[in-house]
Amino acid sequence: MADDRERMALERRALIDRLGDEAFVDVVATIAAFNVVDRIADATGIPLDPMMRAMSVDVRQELGLSRFASAANTPQE
Repeated sequence: MADDRERMALERRALIDRLGDEAFVDVVATIAAFNVVDRIADATGIPLDPMMRAMSVDVRQELGLSRFASAANTPQE
């Protein structure tokens, strides 16, 4: 969807219509915050804690996350 500007505009408008302007900004800010926090943790080499690593094995495998360069920062099972 990121390459489809028309669809992005339609989806954005649908969200704004449903949530309102202020809530839409809150949602976008929350998404951006999680994105940057994740990038900072990855860039500094903060590993997943043992519990999260164990809980996320199936999801990480299903999504094929090991194919991304940043997976080098996550110890393999």
